[in-house]
Amino acid sequence: MLFSVAIFVGVVSLVILVSLGRGPREVTVPNVVELPLEQAKQMMTENGLELVVVHEMHSTETAEGSIAETRPAAGKVTRQGRRVEAVVSLGPKNVKVPELVGHSFETAQQRITGANLQLGGIVRKADSTPRDYVLAQSPAAGKVVGRSHAVDLVLSGGPEYGRAKSDSGQTLVFRTVELIVPRGQPLQRVVVKVVPDDGDTEKTFYSRVHRPGDEVKADFYAPRGGRLQVSIDDDRVLNKEL
Repeated sequence: MLFSVAIFVGVVSLVILVSLGRGPREVTVPNVVELPLEQAKQMMTENGLELVVVHEMHSTETAEGSIAETRPAAGKVTRQGRRVEAVVSLGPKNVKVPELVGHSFETAQQRITGANLQLGGIVRKADSTPRDYVLAQSPAAGKVVGRSHAVDLVLSGGPEYGRAKSDSGQTLVFRTVELIVPRGQPLQRVVVKVVPDDGDTEKTFYSRVHRPGDEVKADFYAPRGGRLQVSIDDDRVLNKEL
Protein backbone atom coordinates (compact mmCIF):
# COMPACT_ATOMS: atom_id res chain seq x y z
CA MET A 1 0.00 0.00 0.00
CA LEU A 2 2.75 2.44 0.95
CA PHE A 3 4.65 1.51 -2.22
CA SER A 4 1.62 2.29 -4.40
CA VAL A 5 1.08 5.62 -2.71
CA ALA A 6 4.72 6.58 -3.26
CA ILE A 7 4.40 5.91 -6.98
CA PHE A 8 1.16 7.79 -7.15
CA VAL A 9 2.58 10.78 -5.35
CA GLY A 10 5.59 10.79 -7.65
CA VAL A 11 3.38 10.78 -10.73
CA VAL A 12 1.23 13.54 -9.38
CA SER A 13 4.31 15.62 -8.58
CA LEU A 14 5.65 15.16 -12.11
CA VAL A 15 2.34 16.12 -13.64
CA ILE A 16 2.19 19.23 -11.50
CA LEU A 17 5.70 20.29 -12.50
CA VAL A 18 4.95 19.88 -16.18
CA SER A 19 1.59 21.57 -15.98
CA LEU A 20 3.12 24.54 -14.12
CA GLY A 21 5.91 24.83 -16.75
CA ARG A 22 8.75 24.34 -14.29
CA GLY A 23 10.68 21.80 -16.42
CA PRO A 24 13.56 22.82 -18.80
CA ARG A 25 12.12 24.84 -21.66
CA GLU A 26 13.16 24.50 -25.27
CA VAL A 27 15.46 27.13 -26.80
CA THR A 28 16.93 27.73 -30.22
CA VAL A 29 20.74 27.61 -30.52
CA PRO A 30 21.90 31.10 -31.51
CA ASN A 31 24.34 31.66 -34.37
CA VAL A 32 27.76 32.43 -32.88
CA VAL A 33 29.90 31.32 -35.82
CA GLU A 34 32.67 33.88 -36.59
CA LEU A 35 32.14 35.59 -33.24
CA PRO A 36 35.10 35.88 -30.80
CA LEU A 37 35.02 33.16 -28.15
CA GLU A 38 34.13 35.38 -25.18
CA GLN A 39 31.34 37.11 -27.07
CA ALA A 40 29.98 33.74 -28.19
CA LYS A 41 29.99 32.44 -24.59
CA GLN A 42 28.07 35.49 -23.42
CA MET A 43 25.43 35.06 -26.12
CA MET A 44 24.99 31.40 -25.22
CA THR A 45 24.60 32.27 -21.54
CA GLU A 46 21.96 34.86 -22.36
CA ASN A 47 20.03 32.10 -24.14
CA GLY A 48 20.31 29.71 -21.20
CA LEU A 49 23.01 27.52 -22.76
CA GLU A 50 26.64 26.71 -21.94
CA LEU A 51 29.30 27.00 -24.64
CA VAL A 52 32.18 24.52 -24.24
CA VAL A 53 35.27 24.43 -26.49
CA VAL A 54 35.95 20.84 -27.52
CA HIS A 55 38.33 21.29 -30.46
CA GLU A 56 40.58 23.76 -32.29
CA MET A 57 41.30 23.73 -36.01
CA HIS A 58 43.11 25.76 -38.67
CA SER A 59 40.77 27.71 -40.92
CA THR A 60 41.21 30.15 -43.79
CA GLU A 61 37.59 31.32 -43.49
CA THR A 62 37.31 32.10 -39.77
CA ALA A 63 39.52 34.53 -37.88
CA GLU A 64 41.83 33.18 -35.20
CA GLY A 65 40.09 32.89 -31.81
CA SER A 66 36.59 32.92 -33.30
CA ILE A 67 33.98 30.16 -33.47
CA ALA A 68 34.26 27.99 -36.59
CA GLU A 69 31.24 25.75 -35.85
CA THR A 70 28.94 24.54 -33.08
CA ARG A 71 27.21 21.30 -32.20
CA PRO A 72 24.20 21.53 -32.21
CA ALA A 73 24.35 23.98 -35.10
CA ALA A 74 22.69 27.38 -35.08
CA GLY A 75 18.90 27.17 -35.42
CA LYS A 76 18.59 23.75 -33.81
CA VAL A 77 16.19 23.38 -30.85
CA THR A 78 17.54 22.05 -27.55
CA ARG A 79 16.76 22.22 -23.84
CA GLN A 80 17.74 25.17 -21.72
CA GLY A 81 20.83 24.46 -19.61
CA ARG A 82 22.33 22.06 -22.15
CA ARG A 83 25.95 22.24 -23.39
CA VAL A 84 26.74 23.46 -26.88
CA GLU A 85 30.10 22.20 -28.17
CA ALA A 86 32.26 24.64 -30.12
CA VAL A 87 35.22 24.42 -32.49
CA VAL A 88 37.54 27.44 -32.31
CA SER A 89 39.59 28.63 -35.28
CA LEU A 90 43.38 28.77 -35.08
CA GLY A 91 43.47 30.87 -38.23
CA PRO A 92 45.22 29.71 -41.42
CA LYS A 93 47.94 27.07 -41.11
CA ASN A 94 50.06 28.74 -43.75
CA VAL A 95 50.40 32.48 -44.28
CA LYS A 96 51.71 34.80 -46.98
CA VAL A 97 54.72 36.97 -46.16
CA PRO A 98 53.77 40.67 -46.43
CA GLU A 99 55.71 43.31 -48.36
CA LEU A 100 58.15 44.98 -45.95
CA VAL A 101 60.78 46.61 -48.17
CA GLY A 102 60.46 50.38 -48.18
CA HIS A 103 58.59 50.51 -44.89
CA SER A 104 59.84 51.74 -41.53
CA PHE A 105 60.98 49.17 -39.00
CA GLU A 106 57.96 49.95 -36.80
CA THR A 107 55.53 49.33 -39.67
CA ALA A 108 57.40 46.17 -40.66
CA GLN A 109 57.06 44.81 -37.12
CA GLN A 110 53.31 45.45 -37.17
CA ARG A 111 52.93 43.71 -40.52
CA ILE A 112 54.96 40.72 -39.39
CA THR A 113 52.88 40.31 -36.22
CA GLY A 114 49.63 40.87 -38.10
CA ALA A 115 50.53 38.06 -40.51
CA ASN A 116 51.14 35.62 -37.60
CA LEU A 117 54.87 35.61 -38.28
CA GLN A 118 57.88 36.36 -36.09
CA LEU A 119 60.68 38.88 -36.39
CA GLY A 120 63.94 37.13 -37.18
CA GLY A 121 67.47 38.48 -37.47
CA ILE A 122 68.24 42.15 -38.15
CA VAL A 123 71.26 43.44 -40.08
CA ARG A 124 72.01 47.12 -40.74
CA LYS A 125 74.06 48.52 -43.59
CA ALA A 126 75.06 51.93 -44.87
CA ASP A 127 72.52 53.25 -47.38
CA SER A 128 71.08 56.54 -48.61
CA THR A 129 67.65 55.35 -47.43
CA PRO A 130 66.58 56.91 -44.10
CA ARG A 131 67.72 55.06 -41.00
CA ASP A 132 65.72 51.99 -39.92
CA TYR A 133 63.84 51.59 -43.21
CA VAL A 134 63.73 48.07 -44.63
CA LEU A 135 66.13 47.44 -47.53
CA ALA A 136 65.61 43.68 -47.91
CA GLN A 137 63.66 40.83 -46.36
CA SER A 138 63.82 37.04 -46.23
CA PRO A 139 61.56 35.24 -47.07
CA ALA A 140 60.48 37.50 -49.91
CA ALA A 141 57.07 39.16 -50.02
CA GLY A 142 54.32 36.86 -51.28
CA LYS A 143 56.02 33.62 -50.29
CA VAL A 144 53.76 31.18 -48.41
CA VAL A 145 55.26 29.89 -45.15
CA GLY A 146 54.08 28.25 -41.95
CA ARG A 147 52.68 30.33 -39.11
CA SER A 148 55.28 31.78 -36.72
CA HIS A 149 58.00 31.56 -39.40
CA ALA A 150 60.83 34.05 -38.78
CA VAL A 151 61.33 36.96 -41.20
CA ASP A 152 64.86 38.40 -41.40
CA LEU A 153 65.35 42.09 -42.22
CA VAL A 154 68.12 44.27 -43.61
CA LEU A 155 67.69 47.82 -42.33
CA SER A 156 69.30 51.04 -43.42
CA GLY A 157 71.70 52.48 -40.89
CA GLY A 158 71.83 55.74 -42.84
CA PRO A 159 74.56 56.88 -45.23
CA GLU A 160 77.27 57.04 -42.56
CA TYR A 161 76.46 53.81 -40.77
CA GLY A 162 79.54 51.76 -39.87
CA ARG A 163 81.99 54.47 -40.86
CA ALA A 164 84.50 56.48 -38.88
CA LYS A 165 87.44 58.81 -39.47
CA SER A 166 90.95 57.64 -38.60
CA ASP A 167 93.55 59.97 -37.09
CA SER A 168 95.01 60.47 -40.55
CA GLY A 169 91.63 61.52 -41.96
CA GLN A 170 90.83 58.24 -43.73
CA THR A 171 87.25 57.03 -43.82
CA LEU A 172 87.12 53.56 -42.30
CA VAL A 173 84.23 51.22 -43.05
CA PHE A 174 83.27 48.64 -40.41
CA ARG A 175 81.85 45.41 -41.80
CA THR A 176 81.39 41.69 -41.12
CA VAL A 177 82.31 38.73 -43.31
CA GLU A 178 80.53 35.38 -42.91
CA LEU A 179 81.39 32.03 -44.46
CA ILE A 180 81.05 28.29 -43.98
CA VAL A 181 84.23 26.24 -44.05
CA PRO A 182 84.03 23.88 -47.06
CA ARG A 183 84.75 20.17 -47.20
CA GLY A 184 88.40 19.25 -47.20
CA GLN A 185 91.03 18.68 -44.57
CA PRO A 186 89.78 17.91 -41.04
CA LEU A 187 91.40 21.14 -39.83
CA GLN A 188 91.61 24.27 -42.01
CA ARG A 189 92.93 27.72 -41.15
CA VAL A 190 90.70 30.64 -42.06
CA VAL A 191 92.41 34.02 -42.48
CA VAL A 192 90.62 37.34 -42.98
CA LYS A 193 92.76 40.38 -43.80
CA VAL A 194 92.54 43.80 -45.41
CA VAL A 195 95.08 45.15 -47.88
CA PRO A 196 95.00 48.98 -48.16
CA ASP A 197 95.33 50.58 -51.57
CA ASP A 198 97.82 53.17 -50.37
CA GLY A 199 100.68 50.77 -49.78
CA ASP A 200 100.24 50.56 -46.02
CA THR A 201 100.82 47.26 -44.26
CA GLU A 202 98.02 44.75 -44.60
CA LYS A 203 96.10 44.00 -41.41
CA THR A 204 94.93 40.52 -40.34
CA PHE A 205 91.63 40.53 -38.46
CA TYR A 206 91.02 36.79 -38.15
CA SER A 207 93.22 33.69 -38.16
CA ARG A 208 91.81 30.52 -36.64
CA VAL A 209 91.64 26.79 -37.36
CA HIS A 210 88.21 25.30 -38.13
CA ARG A 211 86.58 22.06 -39.16
CA PRO A 212 84.52 21.63 -42.36
CA GLY A 213 81.00 22.94 -41.89
CA ASP A 214 81.95 25.48 -39.21
CA GLU A 215 80.33 28.92 -39.54
CA VAL A 216 82.84 31.76 -39.39
CA LYS A 217 81.88 35.36 -38.62
CA ALA A 218 84.64 37.98 -38.50
CA ASP A 219 84.41 41.75 -38.01
CA PHE A 220 86.87 44.03 -39.79
CA TYR A 221 87.37 47.64 -40.83
CA ALA A 222 89.04 49.04 -43.90
CA PRO A 223 89.68 52.31 -45.72
CA ARG A 224 87.79 53.01 -48.91
CA GLY A 225 89.53 51.41 -51.84
CA GLY A 226 91.11 48.67 -49.76
CA ARG A 227 90.67 45.00 -50.55
CA LEU A 228 89.20 42.27 -48.36
CA GLN A 229 91.02 38.97 -48.73
CA VAL A 230 89.80 35.68 -47.26
CA SER A 231 91.95 32.55 -47.44
CA ILE A 232 91.41 28.94 -46.34
CA ASP A 233 94.61 26.96 -45.95
CA ASP A 234 96.44 29.54 -48.11
CA ASP A 235 93.89 29.23 -50.92
CA ARG A 236 92.34 32.65 -51.50
CA VAL A 237 88.56 32.30 -51.70
CA LEU A 238 87.70 36.01 -51.73
CA ASN A 239 89.51 39.13 -53.00
CA LYS A 240 87.02 41.98 -52.98
CA GLU A 241 87.45 45.71 -53.33
CA LEU A 242 85.74 47.67 -50.58
